[in-house]
Amino acid sequence: MSLRVEQDGRLCRIAFAIPEKRNVLDAEACRALLREIIDAAAADQTGAILLEADGPVFCAGAEPDSGDLFTIRERIAKPIVAAVQGVAISGGLALVANAHVAIAAQGTSFGLTDIREGKWSPVIFRAIANAVGDRRAMELGLTGRVFSTPDALAWGLVHSVAPAFELDDRATEIATALANANPAAVREALSRTDRQG
Repeated sequence: MSLRVEQDGRLCRIAFAIPEKRNVLDAEACRALLREIIDAAAADQTGAILLEADGPVFCAGAEPDSGDLFTIRERIAKPIVAAVQGVAISGGLALVANAHVAIAAQGTSFGLTDIREGKWSPVIFRAIANAVGDRRAMELGLTGRVFSTPDALAWGLVHSVAPAFELDDRATEIATALANANPAAVREALSRTDRQG
């Protein structure tokens, strides 16, 4: 299985579970991830979703044609928290950009590197541009350069940075607090944020 899904109280934990492949998500895995997020968001017993990963790498890529996955935050009323370690590249970076709250381990590397392989995904670009702005996203996409955790923090792609050994605890604490928050207030906050872009 490419995903591991666990219900932890009101928190749904969805983990990428193919560390031997650096958690690169093929089209089937992307469809499965989309279904799991939609199902979790629709479940009354779930207040928040935590995206995490087995192994040293968060996600070194995801199928770029999975457009609905890379715009998922616009269509659900439950917050997504991402716990990011090691590497988040291209489609993996777009997943980080889709999280409402993202926490990264120190030393994590990020990149929109598709152009190095002669590719360009408008949906991945748009997801990243929504997080960091059009001009920054264009520079990252055109150069394909890998950037650091301090850059990701400065540009608002991630919201906080933790030592690697604290990442799980920090992300779980934040995600659990969101999961146990007033559902109506969270729903209103997310709908207002999405309307304002």
